Amino acid sequence: MPKVLLVEDDPQISKSLKMSLSFSGYDVSVAENIADGWDNVSKHIFDILLLDVNLPDGSGLDLCRKIRAMGQNVPILFLSARTDEAVVVEGMNIGAEDYIRKPFGTEELKVRMNKAMKRTDPEKNLVAYGPLKLSLEKRTVTLFDNPISLGKREFDILTILAKKAGEVVSREQILGLLEPNSELYDRTIDSHMSHLRRKMRDAGKEEIQILPVYGVGYRLLWKQAN
Repeated sequence: MPKVLLVEDDPQISKSLKMSLSFSGYDVSVAENIADGWDNVSKHIFDILLLDVNLPDGSGLDLCRKIRAMGQNVPILFLSARTDEAVVVEGMNIGAEDYIRKPFGTEELKVRMNKAMKRTDPEKNLVAYGPLKLSLEKRTVTLFDNPISLGKREFDILTILAKKAGEVVSREQILGLLEPNSELYDRTIDSHMSHLRRKMRDAGKEEIQILPVYGVGYRLLWKQAN
């Protein structure tokens, strides 16, 4: 089920789109302004973003720039009543996959969304959270463009945390995702986590941290996402 973030301040439009897309099998989250949109993008992984241009606290164009500067390659579509060519060109030049002028039909929107996601399919093997980037195919990690050498378990654990960036992930979840049928134990996870946290700290100057949530698990957090 593709995860969609819709940043739209018109409640009628957002309600209608969420209902239509949800009925078609999309998992839709809604943000009403740039601040809420940025908070969602910073904390969760989405398959596609739908951004309005004119928002109460600024321009969706600026949000797009911020997302691209964060290192995220998630496809972005602008949905806007702004039809002037300069805005359309600017939106495409700063990293949007498409620009759809309002009003539009939901069937057209879904076709454009699916095409945008297909064009970015190779990037499904990439996980990015701020300056942290993981290649799932090559099993490489960079932080602030500096490579980090990780063992197999360390890479797998970091991938789990990065896919749920900002969220608390329990030890039980990590164990289940790593080796559902193995005899790994909590203390094994804690040992791998200790090595991983040290390597992250050495490479990232504590801008990105793996924080323990005592009695529960761990959370990957980028300071600028707060």
